[in-house]
Amino acid sequence: MSVPNFRCNPRPAVLNLPCVKPCMNSLFKEHLGYLSTRNRLDIYRRAIEQTVRDGDTVLDLGCGTGVLGLLCLEAGAAHVVAVDSTAALQIAQLTLDKAGWAGHVEFILANSYQSELPHRVDLVICDHIGYFGFDYGLISVLADAKRRFLKPSGTMIPRRLKLQLAAVESENCQKHVNGWQAEGIPYPFHWLTQHSVNSTHPVTLTQNELLSKPTDLAIIDLYADNPDFFSWSAQTTVIRNGTVHGLVGWFDCELAESIWMTNSPLSAASIDRSQAFLPISEALPVQAGDVLNVTIMARPDDSLIAWTVEHPASGKRFSHSTWQGELIDRAALARSHPDYIPKPSRSANARNTVLSYCDGKHSIAQVQQAVLRDHPALFPTPAEISRFVAAVLRRDTQ
Repeated sequence: MSVPNFRCNPRPAVLNLPCVKPCMNSLFKEHLGYLSTRNRLDIYRRAIEQTVRDGDTVLDLGCGTGVLGLLCLEAGAAHVVAVDSTAALQIAQLTLDKAGWAGHVEFILANSYQSELPHRVDLVICDHIGYFGFDYGLISVLADAKRRFLKPSGTMIPRRLKLQLAAVESENCQKHVNGWQAEGIPYPFHWLTQHSVNSTHPVTLTQNELLSKPTDLAIIDLYADNPDFFSWSAQTTVIRNGTVHGLVGWFDCELAESIWMTNSPLSAASIDRSQAFLPISEALPVQAGDVLNVTIMARPDDSLIAWTVEHPASGKRFSHSTWQGELIDRAALARSHPDYIPKPSRSANARNTVLSYCDGKHSIAQVQQAVLRDHPALFPTPAEISRFVAAVLRRDTQ
């Protein structure tokens, strides 16, 4: 590769920065929802006040707006390390600075798996609990943090998950399954129903939509060395005549000893977080007293969930998985084979070209000018080259 030439034009380049307002609006809306979720902050506050000791150092993983770190500081923590890979970290920093905690918080813009700390912490806290407890990476995030960041005597919030399961009869749930066959959708798209029926869907159910008794599916100790792959089996008993449209799963999460948070549709203290709906491909008529045999398998790191429902009374069996719901890119699948010989893509080569100009001495404007001058065919138009350069420099430099 030739050495970049930085003879720049007298007129400075104008960076073609993409508009981030729509993305930020979405971010604000998402995190306002987290902050206003019914009961959630009160439960976390109680768990934090019970757990945090004066002078503790706290690691807030996936901190978002930093509210859990703020609660820890108010409870007596001396220092918080706030880690997040999104622009929400800026909200956290501005908020905690304005609240007077500027000297007590370190902010790290990174994926937690790529983060490093000079010292171990007294408490790790993380709210990656998802709809079904394990479906937002909580288990592996805490396992990595426990191994690399937590003192041997340290504590974690949360500490344990209980997974609950029931059969469901719900027209709203059926709409998730049959959306691709709804009135007005052209027939050639109806085949995509196979995607819907092999996907999990966030739903908000009422007690009346549960068609069976809730069943204890699993208990996950977050301090334990958990496997990468889980398999759970259970039976659930139908409580009234009706039609099963699928399964619904939710969590009971122990944040601190005897302090629980749940998204159960049966609990008056439930937080406003959806449950996880797992469909079956055919509406199943059932009668009170019928038994459903259920198996749930999960590989949380890959967002893979598989579920099987057997109805002995009719002999019917339904088997689904999020793997079956994926649109398989055969080229991408081939590239995942260990024997495949990879080579950089056009985008990777273009990114390497841009980064080759980053020598710690030249400004963004100078880098952009040099790329536009030396590589006018990098992309079809100067505008796209400018956009790409801006995106690479924003994402891959410090």
